[in-house]
Order: sequence, then C-alpha cells, then structure tokens
Amino acid sequence: MAQGKLSVKKSKKGKIIVEILFEGKKGPAKVAVQDSNLTDTAMDGKDVEFEMDKGQAQKVVYGGDVIYEKGDPARSTLKPAAPKQHRHAQAKRTSAATSTVSVKNSKGELEKDHVLEIGHKAKAPYNFIPLNEKTVQAEPIPDFDEYHKDRFTGWIDLSIETRTPLYIRDSLTELEMKRRDVAEKKNERYINPDFFSPGGKLKIPGSSLRGMIRTLVEITSYGRFGAMNDKRLYYRGLADKSNLRSEYQNNMSSYDKKRKKSIHKMSAGYLYKSGFSYFIRPASGFKQIHQNEARKKVEKTGKSYQPFSFYPVEDGWVVVSGHMQKKNNEWLIFPPASDESFRIPETDVENYNNDASRGENVPNLIKEAVKMKEVPCFYVRRTDSNGEERVSFGHTGMFRLAYEMSIGDHIPEHLKRISGKYDIPEAIFGNAESFAGRVFFEDASLKDGQHNVLMDKDIPRLLQTPKPTTFQHYLVQPDDNLKNLRHYNDNSAIRGNKLYWHRSGNNWIEKDENKRKNDNLTTEITPVKPGTEFAGRIRFENLSRVELGALLFVLDLPEGRLHKLGMGKPIGLGSVHIKPALHLSDRKKRYENLFFEWENDPESVKDLSGFIQAFETYVKSQNGETSDNLWNTNRLKELKTMLNFETGVALEKADKIRYMEIEGKGNNEFKNRPVLPLPSRV
Repeated sequence: MAQGKLSVKKSKKGKIIVEILFEGKKGPAKVAVQDSNLTDTAMDGKDVEFEMDKGQAQKVVYGGDVIYEKGDPARSTLKPAAPKQHRHAQAKRTSAATSTVSVKNSKGELEKDHVLEIGHKAKAPYNFIPLNEKTVQAEPIPDFDEYHKDRFTGWIDLSIETRTPLYIRDSLTELEMKRRDVAEKKNERYINPDFFSPGGKLKIPGSSLRGMIRTLVEITSYGRFGAMNDKRLYYRGLADKSNLRSEYQNNMSSYDKKRKKSIHKMSAGYLYKSGFSYFIRPASGFKQIHQNEARKKVEKTGKSYQPFSFYPVEDGWVVVSGHMQKKNNEWLIFPPASDESFRIPETDVENYNNDASRGENVPNLIKEAVKMKEVPCFYVRRTDSNGEERVSFGHTGMFRLAYEMSIGDHIPEHLKRISGKYDIPEAIFGNAESFAGRVFFEDASLKDGQHNVLMDKDIPRLLQTPKPTTFQHYLVQPDDNLKNLRHYNDNSAIRGNKLYWHRSGNNWIEKDENKRKNDNLTTEITPVKPGTEFAGRIRFENLSRVELGALLFVLDLPEGRLHKLGMGKPIGLGSVHIKPALHLSDRKKRYENLFFEWENDPESVKDLSGFIQAFETYVKSQNGETSDNLWNTNRLKELKTMLNFETGVALEKADKIRYMEIEGKGNNEFKNRPVLPLPSRV
C-alpha cells in the first residue's frame, strides 16, 4: 500500500472535502476519498496507508485499522481510531534508552495581575495593553443579501499626515524579480529600497491600514485575542540566573555534589525519516568525552574537527557542540540498542522547525535527516496534559527544550476564538469560515501638489526580531523577584496586545560604520518625509450604529494621540495623524439613479459623537464598566499612554524605551531578567 497524509478540510460552503496527499512520481499529488461521511476534522494531517484506482481511494488504513473502504458504508466514516503500534516497533521504555518528564497541570486559573512596583525596570521599544477581563459579544450578524434600513452604508475618507518618516517596502517589478533571482544564484542579497509605489505612484497599502485598525478595534471593543501562532517555544536555562535554570535541570541534567557526577535525564538516539514521518531509534547509551579524545577520534577518520558537527567513528558518533567558556567535553553516542524505534509527533517536528531562536550554526536535524540515512540526536519524551506523548530533541545533550505549555495555553479561555460566537472586530472584518467582512480598505494615495516627499536612501538601525521567549516581558509577572519569575511552564497569562511606542523619528539612521558594513544584517530604505499627506478611503456596508462607532472611535483619537504604520516602528518610523470624514449613502437615491453618488458626493457627517457614544455605551453595558468615558477605563488608559506622541518622545529622551543591550561581561542588561512595567509606569 502507498503512504500519504489525510487532508480533511471544510469548503467555504461548509462541505467536507477529504483527500490523501502523497509523493507521486512527478512530485506532490493527491487522491480523492469519495462518500466518506466524515464530519470530524481531527483526522486532518494523519499519516495513512491507502490503495487507489482511477484517481480515487479504494481503501484507507490508519494505525493498522481499515477506516475507509469504497462501497462499504460500515468502513466509510473515517472516525479517529486509537493509533496502533507503527510498523517501526515502539522502543521499550528502559532507564537506559529513554526518559520521560512529568507535565505540570496547565489547567486552572491563569495569573493576570501584573506587578505594579518594580525595582529594576526593563527597557523596550514596545509594551502591552493588558488583557480584558470580559469579552464583549457582537450584535447579530445581518443577512448579506439586502441593505437593512436600521444599518448604515457609506464610506470614511481618511486624511493621513506623517509626523515621523514612514516606510513601507515596495513590491518587486518583473525586472526586479529577475535581478533578485540572479543575486540569489550568486549567494548575494537583493534589496529593493523603494517606498510602496504600484504603477510608480506612492501609496499606503489598504492592507496596512486594515491591520492597524482591526488591532485597535480588538483592544477598544474588549474583543477576543487576535491572530496568534499557537506554538511551543524553546528554552535552554543552563546558566540562567532565574528559576528557569532549575526548570531546565529538572528535565535535562543535574549535578550530584556528593558523587561529583552529572545525572543526565535526556536520552540519545538516531533520527531518520520514513515516508512522511520522522522516527528516533534509541541508542544503547552515550557518554561525555574530553575534547582532545573527541578530536582524535574525528581526525582518525580523515575529517576536519568543527563545532556544531557530528561524525561517525568506530564506536558510534561524536557530537560536537559550539564554543562555551570552561567547556572541556563533547559527546559520544553509542550504536543503536536495537532496530526498534518510535515516531516523533508531527506537532513536535513543526515546533522544532519553528524554533526561531536556535542558532544559525546549529544543524537542523530535520533537514539533515532528509539528506542522510540517519543523524545522531538527544531527546526527552514526556506525556502532556491531554495524555499525548510528546518528544523534544536536539543536536547535543544540553539541547533547547520545548516548554510543556504552548503560547495558546497562556490565553484565558474567554479570549479564545469560539466557533459561532463573534466579537465586534470579527463581526465587522469577517472571518475565513463563516462570513465576509463589511469593510473594504482602499490604498491611500499621495495628495496632489506635493513634491520631493522622499528622503534620501539610507541604512536604518538594526531591527531586532520579536522574542516572545523573553518571558519576563511577554508574560504577566506577579512580582519582580528573579527567583519567582513566571515562565512558559507556569500558569501565567500573556501580557496582552503588543504595540510600539512613538518616538521622535530623528534617530533611525545607523551611525556605526562597522554595523553599516555588515551586509548580512543591514538593509536600505527610502522613507517619505514627515509632513507628507495621503488620502485613503474605507467603504462599509450594513454596519450598525455600534459597529460604525467602533471604527470612528479608533480613527478619531484623543488629542495628541497618533497611529503607527509601516516598518521600523521600534526606531521611530511610522507615526501618523489620521483625520476621518464620514459619508453616509442615500440608498433610495442611489438605486433611483445609477450615477447619483458619482455626481453628488454627500457632505461629510460633521458630528461623529452619536456613533462613538453608541459604541461606548454598548461596550460599557456589556463589560460592566462604570467610567463616564471608555478612554478613562484602566485598560484604555494604558492604550492612551502608548498612543501619546509627546509621552513617547519624552521617554525616548530619558532612555527608557530602547532595546536592552549586551555589551560584554560587565554590562549585560538582560542578565537579571528585569521585568517590563505597565505602559503608565514606565
């Protein structure tokens, strides 16, 4: 029988489509599974074996059970079966071959109260708007086949003025794509520094406006937590000063002072790929050997001894890690204990591939396993809170370990997306499963009469990638004691929606000549100047007074508050002032005269307060807020602080909202893991 992966998807009309994806002679292929009566999508992505004829599956086997057979209704439901032992026999669990770590109870109430008084505060160009205690549900979703008399249709004109330089990277033309391809063949980078300008005209993409406005509607309407990559993060707390060190040692390795010996809790084995899955064959053992001995073993095979490498030798495999102070030993993995092996869950393979913090020089074992017959590895097996077996694995004995809880485990249940229940942002912007949005964002074009609006091309200061592994920033911390910090194996909620502070925009250019010469890290950009004006438009259909009020509430910000757009937010780019003008459509005249709105642009609605007040009243009535103004609630006070341009500039001058630095042994600002305060307490 052939091997493949089951695909169980819902179409836009709600119909279940079942297929098997497999590797054909000419590349990836698929075969249909007809009349399966499947209603449970839990089987999506499962490894199966199958027989096919004339482009249709005839039989499907999962875990040794026939779960589908064409023409046999009793075997055509594809219900998930308890997986049987894979044809690669399950390795016996012995203390010599494998280890299992216990899982903390990830259920229960998450800690949500962040410490207010912090002795040594962390610095960052970003901060978080605290999560809402309650979720405000949307009004009923209207039918889409008519205009409703009690709802509003029209558009909002946006006048956008840049207050700091703004940069949004341009898409590539056909010629530029050819140049990029030529550069990549030469192993060179191709950089397009131009501002977004389709057809040669400077514009702000409607997608950029849409994303920013949706985030603000989500925050201000007390909606559910938005787009989130629910994955497991990785950590390596070998020398950490916080309690993460003991967490790592409890799962990986500890030192017995009496016996003067390391107690290893990880296991070693050989990782390989078979079909679409990955397996580990446990080794008969492993040990640490001195670097000199490791070097001799490697050089005896005629190969060059290099860090972050592994080498087959007479008595197994030598695994070499990277440089570390006072490191004397490397690893020797003995041959396999037997032919028995166990499968790595697909989720753990995906988590491993998504570990963005793994060093560039560390070999990717998944990619290496595709190239080679098998590769040596170290691993830890555990059982999660759902009773499912999980596997963490890595290159050396002290590899990066996956947290037992995923990012999603740190989101309170009332803030997670629930099928059939909608909050205000989902009602307005739509979703991929149930209904389309009722707002449509046009690109904002450069206003006429402006010339020389582009700044000179230059190299911006290095932008650091987001690091959610910095748990003292991204998770609620009840106190700032280094030994009591909450990490991703603790029941602590995420901090909330991440936003960037406003800055002056005067310090975005990289001045360090050594950094400017680093072609692997730097880029070039051509921003538009402060004071440049764009005009955009949001069209909307069938919005309620509350929904229209939600849009106007986040567009018409309080005095001194600005929006953020584009790239380079951490270094001060992208602060803009938006002024909305509301136009309501006269639907009766619109349908009496096809060209009515083209010839008679209605005047803007001067007073937006009625719509905004309707939104505020609705939200406060749903979540129990008693403040006279939504902006005066505790959560939105924090938002108002972060949107304040002058506050951001003052904090920038006070050196409080920059990235922390690691400048040698004596000036590591990360060393003691300082906690990030609330925005109002920075």
